[in-house]
Amino acid sequence: MNSDRKIHRKSPISGKAPDSMVIFLHGYGADGSDLFDLSIPYSNEMPNTQFISPDAPYDCAMSATGKEWFPIENIPFGAANAAKIFLSLLEQESKSFSIPFEKIILIGFSQGAMLALQTLLISPKRIGSVIAYSGGLSLENIDLSKDLILDNRHKYFNTPVLLIHGEMDEVVPFSSLKITADLLYKIGFNIEKVPRPDLGHGIDQVGIKSGIDFLRKNNF
Repeated sequence: MNSDRKIHRKSPISGKAPDSMVIFLHGYGADGSDLFDLSIPYSNEMPNTQFISPDAPYDCAMSATGKEWFPIENIPFGAANAAKIFLSLLEQESKSFSIPFEKIILIGFSQGAMLALQTLLISPKRIGSVIAYSGGLSLENIDLSKDLILDNRHKYFNTPVLLIHGEMDEVVPFSSLKITADLLYKIGFNIEKVPRPDLGHGIDQVGIKSGIDFLRKNNF
């Protein structure tokens, strides 16, 4: 694990102290720079928000320059170990900027989306919101949070969650959208879904706007 991994940062464009934070979690084989451009459209609507986009802690086994949150062959359980490590970073950033977890938004793509959702499920504190692009969960991921589930309701069931997925995704099957939503519904979450026709494994302008509108609606 690389303890000196790079973290891309963008301060609030208002010039004020941040009142919230967005953390971008990149996909397998990419790095923190991959999603960082999303800070431009998001910050235009969230001028008092601190944006960060960290590199995953491990060199990617299938990319000479990319990073991974966990080995691809360790799906689904690798997400739990990755989430525990990521929660340490989350705690560190929360304290550094004096921003509580409930004002932190996780925006993940692909493996980063899986990490964001798993972090939501096992975090000891309520996270503000999760936007997951082209990712998914399995029943095993839900079971890993059983200590936070009582009478089929997760302790933080009221956390807003948005799932966005391309219908032509060639990497993570589009069926993951419904599977993930159904798993989260069953433990109390109220999920919003945005299917994207004709989109493969990626993020389009409609998906970006959907994320921004979702956060605005939920008072971020």
